[in-house]
Order: sequence, then C-alpha cells, then structure tokens
Amino acid sequence: MRRRGVDWPRARRALDGLDAIAKAHPELVGAPSEQNRKNWEESLMKQDVQFVVRLTSELAERVDAFAERLRAEQPGPAWKRSDVVRLLLTRALDAAEPAPTKAPKKK
Repeated sequence: MRRRGVDWPRARRALDGLDAIAKAHPELVGAPSEQNRKNWEESLMKQDVQFVVRLTSELAERVDAFAERLRAEQPGPAWKRSDVVRLLLTRALDAAEPAPTKAPKKK
C-alpha cells in the first residue's frame, strides 16, 4: 500500500478554521475537560446545514464552468462545486432581497 503525503495547504485551512471558531467563541478555549469537548462538538455541528438539491445537467455544467473560472482567477481555494453553489446562492439572495431602509434622521 502506498502512503499519501500530507496535504499541507488543506491542513492549514483546517487549522485556520478552528482558530476562527476559537476566536468567535472564546468560551471554547480553556483547559481540556469533558464540557469543553462537548462545547466544541456543539459549535462544530452548528456551522453548516446540509441542503440537497437536484440540478439539470445544463445547470450543473454552468456551475462547474463558473468554478473553473474562479479557480483560474483566484488560485488558492479549492472552489468545489458546493463552495460555488453557496457563493452563487448568496449573491442571488443579496440581489433579490430588498435594500434595508434607513431610519429618518432626527433633527
């Protein structure tokens, strides 16, 4: 059996993600304990919600082509299909939602 090398960029991204969680939730950083472990597990489980959707083959091809364009323009991130769908969905929702109204200024 051939051993695979360590994917250092992927490991760095994973560590950066854990650092971001620790910064956002300082209560998770502390002495090792059963409660601390449970808090980390809860925090990690809350992050993403799986959302399954079927796409036509044409739409999937468009998503893949957009991913290729992003990989060429922004080398570094992996730009997996799910990342691209999240990005495009966020952009579409931002464009579709009404702009927030500003409160009238007090005189």
